[in-house]
Amino acid sequence: MQKLIDSLTENKKVNIKGKDYYVKSKVLYTIEEDKSVYYFKYELSENLNMIIIPDDDLLYIGKVVNDLDWKRISENEIQYNGEIYHKTGGGHQIISKIEFGNEEEVEGKCIFEDYECLNHIISIGVLTEKNIRADLYAEIIQKEDIIF
Repeated sequence: MQKLIDSLTENKKVNIKGKDYYVKSKVLYTIEEDKSVYYFKYELSENLNMIIIPDDDLLYIGKVVNDLDWKRISENEIQYNGEIYHKTGGGHQIISKIEFGNEEEVEGKCIFEDYECLNHIISIGVLTEKNIRADLYAEIIQKEDIIF
């Protein structure tokens, strides 16, 4: 996983599941509740985000969707497009380090809850500084799906 993280540099062309993208920003985040938790968020061309959580060996790629139409069915479950998603985490995201990218455009502080179903993740978020929704609908991918 570290080789992939190190190789994703500014303007690097990367092929994900047969489609080419360019890396625009790389930000290291942690959460206020547990500073030992960290993850990388990459902004790619075509308004995509790729998240890498090294400790969980987890990668996913998706788009921010304002007002994603999900429905809460219990404290730890939501429903979207007829599928049940189970809560996997949450907290207060904070920037640990901006590796590269436009500081004005990277996502800052965010309160979030993550939900997972089969091969998809929904991250329900509110950007606290702007008080706007920033939900992410993403597909879980494998390292083998990425050519760099």
